[in-house]
Amino acid sequence: MKVYFYFHVLCQVVNVLASTSSNNKGSLGSCVQNVEHIETSFVKDLCKSNPDLEEFMIAADILIRSDCALIDSCRRVVEQPHDDLDEVDFIVVGGGVAGPVVAGRLSENPNWTVTLLESGPEQPAATDIPALLSSAIATKYDWQYSTTPQKNACLAYGGVCGWPRGKVLGGTAALSGSMYSRGHRDIYDGWLRDGNVGWGYDDVLPFFKMSENNKDYHSEHHGKRGPISVQKPTEILPITRTLMEAAQELGYEEIDMSDPEPMGFSIAQLMMSSSKTRVTTPTAYLRPHLRTRGNLRVRTNSHVTRLLVAADRRSVYGVEYVDGSNRTRRLTARKEVILCAGVIGSAHLLMLSGIGPAEDLRPLGVPVVQDLRVGHNLQHHVASKLTFQLNVTNDRLLSFDTIGQYMKHRSGPLSTTGGLQTSAFLRSDRAGPAEPADVQLFFDGYSPNCAYARPVYGGQCAAAADPVVMNVRPVNVRPLSRGSIRLASADPFVRPRIDPNYLAAEADVDVLVWGLRLANDLVTRTKALQRLGATVDRKPVDQCIRHAFGTDPYWRCLVRYHTRGENHHAGTCKMGPASDPTAVVDLELRVHRVRGVRVADSSVFPTQPNCNPIAPVIMVAERAAHFIKNTWR
Repeated sequence: MKVYFYFHVLCQVVNVLASTSSNNKGSLGSCVQNVEHIETSFVKDLCKSNPDLEEFMIAADILIRSDCALIDSCRRVVEQPHDDLDEVDFIVVGGGVAGPVVAGRLSENPNWTVTLLESGPEQPAATDIPALLSSAIATKYDWQYSTTPQKNACLAYGGVCGWPRGKVLGGTAALSGSMYSRGHRDIYDGWLRDGNVGWGYDDVLPFFKMSENNKDYHSEHHGKRGPISVQKPTEILPITRTLMEAAQELGYEEIDMSDPEPMGFSIAQLMMSSSKTRVTTPTAYLRPHLRTRGNLRVRTNSHVTRLLVAADRRSVYGVEYVDGSNRTRRLTARKEVILCAGVIGSAHLLMLSGIGPAEDLRPLGVPVVQDLRVGHNLQHHVASKLTFQLNVTNDRLLSFDTIGQYMKHRSGPLSTTGGLQTSAFLRSDRAGPAEPADVQLFFDGYSPNCAYARPVYGGQCAAAADPVVMNVRPVNVRPLSRGSIRLASADPFVRPRIDPNYLAAEADVDVLVWGLRLANDLVTRTKALQRLGATVDRKPVDQCIRHAFGTDPYWRCLVRYHTRGENHHAGTCKMGPASDPTAVVDLELRVHRVRGVRVADSSVFPTQPNCNPIAPVIMVAERAAHFIKNTWR
């Protein structure tokens, strides 16, 4: 039976490859391959809950891994034996969003040696396919953190909320939708008002533009020469047009999500190449230079466990890390260590190394190097959702035909993000008339997934008979509640305690209730969506059955029991002047009163931008590289 099984898989693969053999983008003979790189098998495990799809998913996995242009093996990080190198100029810890930017920029100077250390492996190329952008969540590429039990949120799950975080080169951006937005100018001007001189909107705008190659907008607010391609989808789905029309009925304008003061609905721009593959910061800042810059090294599967600190001088001079063979190694820095490990990782490393709240470190036996409010000021965009269905059948299928269509033409269902093509920034009734948006809307669905898999080949796929099901996710992007990350043990492999303190401020619930009401109106009261037979799923969740569906008490109950966190975290290594007792890093991102170490990631945000965090993190990383270059020139 196994022989027949794999023979049938082979036949399906051969059929699709034969139909795509003329494709210069994906055929096996059309681009040079690096024999040292073995592309990870990833897609075959995506639909394990349905055994009937096993054969199909194995074949799909083989097909996608045969797409030479997608894999781009000559520009992938290949694990190499560790040599005797024990000292470099700069050590960058973390290969998520910020780390590749910092390492790439610093390695532009051929006289500086730069090593980037990433805990996770190289990113599987399949996750750069638009329809699969978030498919690595809850896999080995995800740290899969969870919070301490919350009093006011995630009550349907015992108060414990899941926290996906990328354990992979590319970080959490490799687990997310890669939407590009910057936030309202008043957020950055607020940083300036709080004493962060040089961090107002006009100060940071050039560093946003520095990374950007915008294909759609040509105003003074956008860049054209940066390494990251930013553009709207080239295939706008009918559902996207319908959602935009529905928004117009409610009085909202179409906007550029990166306007200085964005307010309205948008066909969202993504970090996406012309060949319809995602652009991550490793793609833009590292991979083009791996073979040409001998001064740049990227080490994956290298988990940094602590900073090397000369406590008497309060000076960081290197790191200790565990490599992929489980060997403990040391690497010293002649100039600086730059932490880009994210809102959890950077704070955790500082605390493990004696830089953090003395009252938390001493009881765990960690010698205090510098008493700072590391881990405090934790902020997270929190969300809920409304489910609705359309009286149309889903033609966004996952099949041999659509895989072949993507491989040959970079078109079809796999080339789009479905409902995520639409987003919005809105002002709830809790915000003042001139204040920034406090609600962002996302739309899920209308995209190929395991539920819409059709394991046959040759035009035999009909559209799914079930109606299209979608979600609207209102997100509170200006939460008042603040949480913390605290050290649980001096052992670096014991996870810290994550307490986001969700919905502690009642006003945070009010904002989400407004968002759910607006979502309900959008679905039920607009002609555009009613033409598609849109109906809200009015079945109440079990915990809220005592409330009438659609009333404010019902929405409040829904928000507290079925809370959702976005992949938008910030604040645990807060930037601020020396006069701010809660600040961890100074205005050039150096840790206060500790030499040799900076932090450059979302943990330094004093107040979180009210948007997707990728672009603001890249801006911070560009600024960090600029500061470091000026320091050591």
